[in-house]
Amino acid sequence: MDMKHRKLRIAWSVAWGIVAVLLLVYIILHPWLTRQPRRAPAQVHPQSGPLTDWTPPAFRYIAIALDFSAHDEKLLAYALSQGGKDCDYLLIHVVESASAQILGKESDDYETRRDQERLDLYRATLEKKGYRSRTGLGFRHRSREIARIVKEQKADMLVIGAHGHRGLQDFIHGETVDAVRHALKIPVLIVNL
Repeated sequence: MDMKHRKLRIAWSVAWGIVAVLLLVYIILHPWLTRQPRRAPAQVHPQSGPLTDWTPPAFRYIAIALDFSAHDEKLLAYALSQGGKDCDYLLIHVVESASAQILGKESDDYETRRDQERLDLYRATLEKKGYRSRTGLGFRHRSREIARIVKEQKADMLVIGAHGHRGLQDFIHGETVDAVRHALKIPVLIVNL
């Protein structure tokens, strides 16, 4: 039985040796047997002509997502610099009270009334400076409401603030900017606050 096992081992070793040699021959000969004509090197960037159209876009209706913090002035300044006095502005805020979460537009709680008053104050301040503006109050989901109001009002551009949260903070405070940016097909100016 020992001799039988020894012959069997030798047979397997020879078989595996033949397979290894055939594989080595295939690896060596394959590139020459399947040679294809040389291709032109791939371009990293497609060819483009000279840049000729330097006309900046003229925005006629810019939406501004406000959170009633100290950063609102910065957001308004960026928006006004984009549109000037020939543009209309849409001031947006989303109410986040418990009543607004449940009742939506039907909400008539203290926070909803105060938020609308604040938007009206912002609008009046802009109008005193010669800017045309409207207000839009949203309810429940911040990112969905901002996107909905911007689409319904057909704004040309949105100015929104980013607080720079990362990781767990982003999860806790939400990813409003990314959700809004992906929901819209207009330019979105993200202002780091």
